[in-house]
Amino acid sequence: MKALILHGRNSSPKNVEWLASPFREFGEVIVPEFDVEISEGIRISLSYDFDVIAGHSRGGLVALIAGALKGKPVVAVGAPADRRRQFEYVSKFPPGTFQARIYEELKSLPREEREVSAFNYVDRLTNVLLIHGEKDPIVEPRQSLDLCEALKKAGKKCELHVIQNMGHSPSGETVKVVQEVIRAWITTSVLGS
Repeated sequence: MKALILHGRNSSPKNVEWLASPFREFGEVIVPEFDVEISEGIRISLSYDFDVIAGHSRGGLVALIAGALKGKPVVAVGAPADRRRQFEYVSKFPPGTFQARIYEELKSLPREEREVSAFNYVDRLTNVLLIHGEKDPIVEPRQSLDLCEALKKAGKKCELHVIQNMGHSPSGETVKVVQEVIRAWITTSVLGS
């Protein structure tokens, strides 16, 4: 099994080793430098040969869309499934907060980059694992809940895990929890299907 792993904004391949690690147990893993916006990220992702794609944060949204376009299984962790909803969410925070800085960054993007949504690809997604921290201060967990509900309503496979005591990224004990969830999903929903 070949997995493509995508990191989020202002991150690096090293910073998503927690995401890549469980996939290494099942085959080849590609973790490219990936600090690009959504449309460019999709274009780059589609140039890779992969059996499964996973991403964190913005990389998770790219993974959802690239996985849909290639008909491949997807893991998305802390993904802003709908950029418009993320934009609206972070707009409510006071100046000086990191959410307000994210809002300003999103506001500076071209409109089409701010309006990207995995919900537009529900009909093409086939097998999705969504993982979200219950305490995510950047992307509200409701986005993953709503996407999984939409996928199931469309007759698609979706597994959702909201991880207690996890923020936007896993740390400490939540890293182990996330990795176990991914290993189990690969075993049952990817290799077992």
